[in-house]
Amino acid sequence: MNVTDDSTNLDTGNGDGDGNGRRIRKGERSRMRILDAAARLLSCRGYAATTLTDIAGAAEMQAGSLYYHFDSKDAIVEEVLSVGIDHARSAIDAALEALGPEARGSDRLAEAIVAYVNCIVAESNFTVANIRCFNESPPQTRESLAVPLREFTNLWVGLLAEGQADGSLRADTNAKVLARIMISGLNSLASWYRPGGELRLEDLARQFADMVLDGLHPAGS
Repeated sequence: MNVTDDSTNLDTGNGDGDGNGRRIRKGERSRMRILDAAARLLSCRGYAATTLTDIAGAAEMQAGSLYYHFDSKDAIVEEVLSVGIDHARSAIDAALEALGPEARGSDRLAEAIVAYVNCIVAESNFTVANIRCFNESPPQTRESLAVPLREFTNLWVGLLAEGQADGSLRADTNAKVLARIMISGLNSLASWYRPGGELRLEDLARQFADMVLDGLHPAGS
């Protein structure tokens, strides 16, 4: 993320519910279909190479119909990128909740890394779209997303600080700098990792977490 089970997946298929017992109106389903189609295209092509006509075609809609739901391509892009942040946060929050509040900071950091790797590689086109398109997007879009992206970075800073405070991570590193380096490294997966290669996703995620933790072990541990 600039500084992907997905319970917030916007692709609802042809059903009338959202998986939580709530009925979804036709207009809302159409809006979700547009966003899902846009996320798929943006994650593969980037901002400049994705047109409104492309999005409409992928959503199986007339191009003019998009204007019933969004004012412009940039409005669609901004929503997709915003949802991408939400997906990443939700994946990490779920992993940390499953681990429990008593876990050491180093373990919480490791699980957050694994969750984010899975989100990028296997779970959310929205998150990949954010990684790929944020720097290409218009200044107004980047400005609108500045606060949630800063909060996302601060999530990683907080995880590092927790480990430093409980002694499970070395304390002689700058958590703010390290968080940004980690996010950049994790985001790079969106450009080079492809499923089906010699390295399984699970192994990749754990190896990344292990490399980070190996460099952050306190002296003498």
